[in-house]
Amino acid sequence: MSPSLRPWALFGLLLAATVPAVAQETPAASAAAPPGPSAEMLKKAKDVGLHPENRRGATVYCWEDAEVGTRFKTKKCVPESQLDELVARREAAQQNARQGNCAGSNCSH
Repeated sequence: MSPSLRPWALFGLLLAATVPAVAQETPAASAAAPPGPSAEMLKKAKDVGLHPENRRGATVYCWEDAEVGTRFKTKKCVPESQLDELVARREAAQQNARQGNCAGSNCSH
C-alpha cells in the first residue's frame, strides 16, 4: 500500500469499528428513556387546552393566550414535571367558573 493511502485505510478501519457500536447503543438509550405521563393525564391536558410538543428531545405541554392589556397571543409551555400541577389549577379554574365562584387572575368580570 502506498504511503499516501495509509491514513485513509486507517480511517476506514476506525469508522467500521465504531459504527456497529453506535448502532447498538441507540436502542438501549431509548429503552432507558423515562416514562411519560399516563394516557389519562394526556387526555386531561388536552381537555384543559394543552398540547404536547417536542423541544430538544423533551416533551413540553403548550398553550397560547394573550397577556392582559394586549391582543397578541404568546405561546407558553411547561415541562412534564409541572404538568400535574398545571392541569389541576386549570381544572379548578374551570370548575370555579362553572359555579360562578370566580377569584384571582383566572376569572374576568
